[in-house]
Amino acid sequence: MSIVACKITKEGYEIAADSISVRGSTQTKNNTSRSKLVEVNNMVIGSVGLAEESSLLQIFAKTHQPAAATEEGILEFWSEFSEWKKKRTDRSNIENSYFIGIDGIVFYINHWLIASVTSYQAIGAGMDFALAVLHLGHNAEAAVETAIELSIYCESPVQVVKKKSK
Repeated sequence: MSIVACKITKEGYEIAADSISVRGSTQTKNNTSRSKLVEVNNMVIGSVGLAEESSLLQIFAKTHQPAAATEEGILEFWSEFSEWKKKRTDRSNIENSYFIGIDGIVFYINHWLIASVTSYQAIGAGMDFALAVLHLGHNAEAAVETAIELSIYCESPVQVVKKKSK
């Protein structure tokens, strides 16, 4: 439950996320204390899914980074995170979907599928609404705002990170 949208621009990229947090069937509004969109160790990480896994990734990313801003570099980083997660939780599976922006490139990650974003992409419960808005040429923030308006699983406020290409 959530929405994170990414758009590649002439200047670089932008990633926007909603702020919903859910426990069972109850949502917590305006909860940005454990954000699904963070900047850590020269990376931008956007996530949808379980807070446990995204929080663990944020902790891991404080002291680890991909060796290269390539799909192979991200895959190796992902493998290291999976092993690190298993040591702490006894589970190595990756359940959430993510965007990782590094060195001006954004990667889409769903379980072990890793691909660079070349124009736009969205993940989460409001994904279809956001993809339609991005397809029509709007920015990531507008995509997330639309998902918030149309999906019961997305909630304001919107968080946005914009990065320029190197």
